[in-house]
Amino acid sequence: MRQEVARARELDQFASEHDAQLAFVLRARQAAWSPGYLQQSAARVGFVAGSIPGRMVLPSSAPGRPPVLVLAFDTQAALSDDPEQSAIRELSLSLDVAQVQRTEQPFARLREMAAALCKSMDGVLCDQNGTPLPAMAMDPIADDLEQLYDQLDGRDLSAGSPQARRLFS
Repeated sequence: MRQEVARARELDQFASEHDAQLAFVLRARQAAWSPGYLQQSAARVGFVAGSIPGRMVLPSSAPGRPPVLVLAFDTQAALSDDPEQSAIRELSLSLDVAQVQRTEQPFARLREMAAALCKSMDGVLCDQNGTPLPAMAMDPIADDLEQLYDQLDGRDLSAGSPQARRLFS
């Protein structure tokens, strides 16, 4: 019994040290976006409506798996009686690393989606504090993520596996 408790503590410690969720903010440079415009732009790059208003997801390539990315914007604007009169100045793009298989290339897709949305919607990619992120700032993040994937694989908790999805839920 003590061995199992020790193993559970060790696993809990590992999980708390390796639970990675990335979130970036896409901000409007000039004109604010309407919910319809935002949804159309996101749909063009592969996002579909989520189950919660103000949320869209980039589906996994395999049915039944968690989404690769989540795009979220103001729920009030999404539920507005006149959504075309709602002004959205920012949205978030997020990735729950442990939930998505490495083979989906989630961070590469996040970068690709962010660049496409920035270009089509005249936006700028920022960190959560609103500081613009140059493209070169993303390379060290990609390297860190590869190391994280290796560590998860080394513990038989590969990202997106049923074990990892349960542990990091």
